[in-house]
Amino acid sequence: MPSRVWSVAVLVACACGTAGAQTVLTEADAIAKLSADSPRVRAIRSGIDLARADVLSASRWPNPRLYVGREAVAGVSETITTVLQPLPVTGQRRFEMQAASALVDATSFRADDATRRARADLRLAYADLVAAQARAREFTAARDRLQELAAILGRREREGDAAGFDRLRAEREVLDLEADRVIAAADRARAQGRLAGFFATAIDPASLIAMEPVVTVRDLPPIDVLADQAEKTRGELLALSREIDSARFAERAADRRRVPEPEIIGGTKTSTFAGGDIGSVLSVQAVLPLFDRGRAERARAEARESQARARLEALRLSVRGDIAAWRGAALERRAAADRYRASAVASASDVERIARVSYESGERGILELLDAYRTSASARVRQAALDASAREAEIELEFVSGWEMP
Repeated sequence: MPSRVWSVAVLVACACGTAGAQTVLTEADAIAKLSADSPRVRAIRSGIDLARADVLSASRWPNPRLYVGREAVAGVSETITTVLQPLPVTGQRRFEMQAASALVDATSFRADDATRRARADLRLAYADLVAAQARAREFTAARDRLQELAAILGRREREGDAAGFDRLRAEREVLDLEADRVIAAADRARAQGRLAGFFATAIDPASLIAMEPVVTVRDLPPIDVLADQAEKTRGELLALSREIDSARFAERAADRRRVPEPEIIGGTKTSTFAGGDIGSVLSVQAVLPLFDRGRAERARAEARESQARARLEALRLSVRGDIAAWRGAALERRAAADRYRASAVASASDVERIARVSYESGERGILELLDAYRTSASARVRQAALDASAREAEIELEFVSGWEMP
């Protein structure tokens, strides 16, 4: 397969002309700054602690109840002191704990997926900054070339070898390119700010420079292979599977509500007659599930399971469709970028040179020369947009499939 190589030397030369300290980042450096200490990542994973609290709630034992009663008849008083302890021995508590633990796993899988989405968004922001830098750099170079041409035409005009219209038209083109450069610089500043928003520590966005990576195009796996990888990797798919497991445990917990859970009562009985302690109390009681047999809880658990299954089936179809769409887009955009690079960009310098020679020999006018300069600059800017579009498709394909490009 052909390879798409983005130059680094030109970017470094451009960065050296900028005042102030610069922070030059590779894509790997930028991803590393989205660490576990990043506020964005902490916010994503904070929901896991809430889910763990539900496990603690389900696993706690019921508190004992203390009863103290006093009766007095004909000058004789008796005091009864008992402690009642419910015994969760039917298995309901165990299944409720397992249901809550399954939801913790689901929350963790979703947090992993959200973190992967944040990394993908960071990589998209990085690619956007690379493209914005390329646009600003190209408009700056095109403006400088035309400024040089306008200066030459000005000297020729003073010497009587060129018309004033040629100089004025060249200077107008310089103004247009300067306006394009300012717009591109604003786009670069927005891209820098967006990228800086992902980092764990505050950083001056204006200091960020994205190194243009060397990207080697590789064959993409078939759709079926990518879909299988998504089943093993995508957090939302794994989370819905665990929600189904949680609902099943909740159903079993609801079934155990039909079994009475015993309560043990133990204590002592004292009396003012006969000198004090006259015996002990020991009994067992239970609530008979005559009316509340867990039907509502079971119905709710079954509804949760049905909902999770439906969402899982729908998401599988959606993920497969997204994989097919982004895989096709990646292949198409790669091919378009390579074709454009091989045809339009490769000949851009030749177009400028031929137009310059033709103008100086009198075969072409100033408008045709300026058109050649602008066409060449537009070709290079469009190439940056095509490369960024191909990179976007590759990043989105990696996210939706869970597959990482070698």
